[in-house]
Amino acid sequence: MLDRGSRPWIHQEQADDRLEAAGVNEFAELVAQTALSFLNETRSGPVPTLVEQIVAGAVLVIPGTAAAAVENLDRQGLLHAPIAEGDAVARSVMDAQNTSGEGPCLDALRDNKQVMTGDLQTDPRWPEFAARATELGVRVIICTPMEAAGRRLGVLSLMSRTLDFVQDEEAPTMAAVFAAHAAVALTGARRVEDINRALTHRDVIGQAKGILMERFQVTPDVAFAMLVRTSSVTNLKLRDVCDQLCLTGVLLPDPPRSRRLRSGT
Repeated sequence: MLDRGSRPWIHQEQADDRLEAAGVNEFAELVAQTALSFLNETRSGPVPTLVEQIVAGAVLVIPGTAAAAVENLDRQGLLHAPIAEGDAVARSVMDAQNTSGEGPCLDALRDNKQVMTGDLQTDPRWPEFAARATELGVRVIICTPMEAAGRRLGVLSLMSRTLDFVQDEEAPTMAAVFAAHAAVALTGARRVEDINRALTHRDVIGQAKGILMERFQVTPDVAFAMLVRTSSVTNLKLRDVCDQLCLTGVLLPDPPRSRRLRSGT
C-alpha cells in the first residue's frame, strides 16, 4: 500500500513555483506538461495501473480522505480489497466489517447504492463495527458502488479521520465520480457514457476530458487520470481544474511528432 507521499509524480514544490504568478497561460501549460509526463511514464517501465492511480488520486484530491480501497466479496461472502491506497487503515476497516458482519461497505454492496456514515462515534447503524472503526481513528466512510457496462464490480470505499466528509457537500458526488472512472479503468470499457452516467459534474468533467482526448489522442479514463494528477499537482479541486481548462480551451502548441503518444502504444 502506498501512502500519499510516495507517488513519484507529485512534484509539489515545482508546482508551487510555477503557480506563484499563475494565470491562464501558466495553467494551460502546466496541464499540458502534466499530461505529457503522464503519457511518457506509461511507456517507461512498471507503473501503477490506471485504476490504482485513480484510486490513489481520490486520496490526494478529495479533502479529508486518509485512505481508499476497491472492495468486493469473495466466495465466502467476505470483503477483500485488491486495491488499497493511502494509510494502512483501509484493510483494518475492511477486517472489522468482516469480523462484525456489518458495516457501510457490506450495505453498499447488498443494496447497490452509495452509503455514507455519519460520525462513527455516534452513528447507531453498525454498533460493533463503529466501535472498532473509532478505535482505528476513522470518523467517516463513504462506500460507492462501482459499475461499468452493466457489471457490478464492487465498491470504492473512502475513509476519513476527520469530519471533512460530513462538512463537504461535494464529497459524495466526488466519490461517485472516482468510483465511476475506477470501474471503467478496471474493466477496460471505453464508452464515454459509461463514465459520465448520473454524475453531477459530468458536463464540465466530460468537456475537460474531451479537450485532453482530442489533443493527446487518449481514451476517457486516461484523460480523467491526467485531470486527477493535475489537481494533485496544483492543489486545486478537480472541478476547478476542469472549469479552468474548459474556460481557456488552451494548451501548449501541438508537441513534436516524436512526443505525441497514443494510449496503449
